[in-house]
Amino acid sequence: MEWFLLTIYPIAKPSDSLHVGWWYECRWIIEHFHKRMKTGCNIEELQFTSIERLKPMIALLSVVAVTLLNLRDINRQPEAKTRLATEILSPVYIQVLRGWHYHRVRTELTIHTFCFALTRLEGHQNFKRDHQSGWLVLWGGWAKLQLMVDGDCAILRKQCG
Repeated sequence: MEWFLLTIYPIAKPSDSLHVGWWYECRWIIEHFHKRMKTGCNIEELQFTSIERLKPMIALLSVVAVTLLNLRDINRQPEAKTRLATEILSPVYIQVLRGWHYHRVRTELTIHTFCFALTRLEGHQNFKRDHQSGWLVLWGGWAKLQLMVDGDCAILRKQCG
């Protein structure tokens, strides 16, 4: 098989071609990001009537999409079973999800146990034969968790992040 990558950038030395190839590899991350914005965030369904009102919403939803994309990718790494969720997520999300899923004090949640509980919130059964949860299940769990965090903050009248 022969593979050609067309580019507008000049290739003067082998390292230039490696650099352009690396850019092409990043394309998949960007594709996943846009898919998240369309399928999970429903960015095309927003009913704002002006671009000025749409831009802040896109910015906010972009942060959520990147957070979940990172969470999904980190959860697929071997260290997800030992790396603490507090390294990448706000403690309030971890506390609320921990209280809902475990019904008791559990000292720490790893990234893996956080994702497990988050997908459970969306109804995923997490059987051993199941594959890692996909984007839509993570998004649905996150949307429900966000409502729970908002409720927790309202009840306790505290500042949440």
